[in-house]
Amino acid sequence: MWIILFQILGGAGLLLYGIEVMKDSLEWISENRGQRLLEASGKNTFMSILAGIVVTGINQKSSATTIMVVGMVNAGMMSLVQAAGVIMGANIGTTITGQLLAFRFELLAPSIVGIAAIFWRYSKTKRVQYTAEIFVGFGIMFIGMIFMEMGMDPLRSMDSVMGMLLTFGQPGMTEYIVLILIGFGVTSLVKSSSLLIGVMIAMSAQGLITLEMAVPLIMGINVGKCTSAIWETRDASRTAKRAGVIHLLFNLFGTVLVVLIFQYFVVDFLKMLSPDHLPRQLANAHTLFNLGTTIICLPLIRVFVSVSDRLVPAKKKTEQETGNLDVRMLETPGLALAQTYNEVIALAKMSFDSFRTSCHCVDKGDDRDLGLLREREAILIRLQKDIEVYLVKLAQKNITKEQHEMLNLMLGVTGDIERISDLSINLAELSIDKKENSIRFSTDAQKDIVEFHQRICGLIDALTKAMEEKDRAMANSILSSEIKIKDIETAMRERHIERLSKGNCHPGSGVMFIDLINSMEHVAQHLKKIGQFVIEISKY
Repeated sequence: MWIILFQILGGAGLLLYGIEVMKDSLEWISENRGQRLLEASGKNTFMSILAGIVVTGINQKSSATTIMVVGMVNAGMMSLVQAAGVIMGANIGTTITGQLLAFRFELLAPSIVGIAAIFWRYSKTKRVQYTAEIFVGFGIMFIGMIFMEMGMDPLRSMDSVMGMLLTFGQPGMTEYIVLILIGFGVTSLVKSSSLLIGVMIAMSAQGLITLEMAVPLIMGINVGKCTSAIWETRDASRTAKRAGVIHLLFNLFGTVLVVLIFQYFVVDFLKMLSPDHLPRQLANAHTLFNLGTTIICLPLIRVFVSVSDRLVPAKKKTEQETGNLDVRMLETPGLALAQTYNEVIALAKMSFDSFRTSCHCVDKGDDRDLGLLREREAILIRLQKDIEVYLVKLAQKNITKEQHEMLNLMLGVTGDIERISDLSINLAELSIDKKENSIRFSTDAQKDIVEFHQRICGLIDALTKAMEEKDRAMANSILSSEIKIKDIETAMRERHIERLSKGNCHPGSGVMFIDLINSMEHVAQHLKKIGQFVIEISKY
């Protein structure tokens, strides 16, 4: 008995390993095209479904796609309606593995692995190596199927196994519900619907399962795979929790429809599609359930979104949706970088707001402005550190050269953004000192300070838009404007010295005026560096 168990477990392990090898290689070959498709999936629902199919076809796990979507929703990168479409597509994409396993490639599997391994070992190019790895993983999957079928062969002679087959082979309503619950429970523990479909196909090849048993098990598997996303959203925002609930609602809705309406039609239909080929019937059952549920639920997406709103109630206190970086996204570097870029924009806006606050302080000398700036600086430093730690973790993943360059750009720009906040505090402190020491500027000097500050605020407004839109032309205009800022600062300095020499300004204002315009000019320099960052990042 132990030999049988170890053989089945060994085969299941090989199947799972083969799926992982295929996944890693497909992700490299695809060069993040699936991820870019996911980012662009907001155009319409059909595009969202297509994105879900493609991404799940690459990563081989619908739960992984759903977790990725949950992370994007949590980061504010995707709406719930978009997420619902992607989740429906993921349900279809996950059936690809089952369809592959239904082919009887077991005898060819060792040859496939052997030939692919030769290309992998002796090829000079990465693309050929990763393509060969796809076939290595493909072959290992079927070798795993061989071992599972060999391990299951003796089970046919065991009375207890055959007794169970007699009990559940033609299930009544009670047995039907029990099989659904078994599929749900096992998938919740194993967390791989593709693996369980493979095990069922191996069982069908040995006559250890009937189609009538397989259909409710498959429905249970589809509901059970939702538990991964539900679990992953436990610490996420309310919106992300709703995305996980929507996934569960889709599959529950499809299960209830089959149990109440289609239970007595689906088996006959599957037998008609693939007569005398039970493994293919199982694979088709998996595909038909997910495809049918998607077609039926497509007009009801907004209904499911609304139901999720009721099932995941808002907290009594106002819930603040923060765009915290989600560690789940680290497994998909392209999306992790897109999320980080959004956080860099949020960091920049916070720093820019500090500069605007300093403008009010320069004009009014209000102590409250300085307190606000210091509080904001503490938050900004924490967020900057979070971004840097996240990017360092991402750098340890298997990322492309282009992704590494983007990562370095974002690591570098956070320092310039934080420095603007520092300079804003410096401006406020100078203004408070000016007020406390009764230092007065002439009307012309005060006008110069205000106009200079407003000119830089204009640069900030343009730069904010350039960052949001990755607009290279606008960023280039900021670089040329910064050169003018330097000329303006020099002219202001000369005019103030002239005013001092004529006695038009308080003698103590000289150093104070120069320090103020120096700090503002340094802000413009950092804005120029952020503009250069926008130009570079827009290339990717």
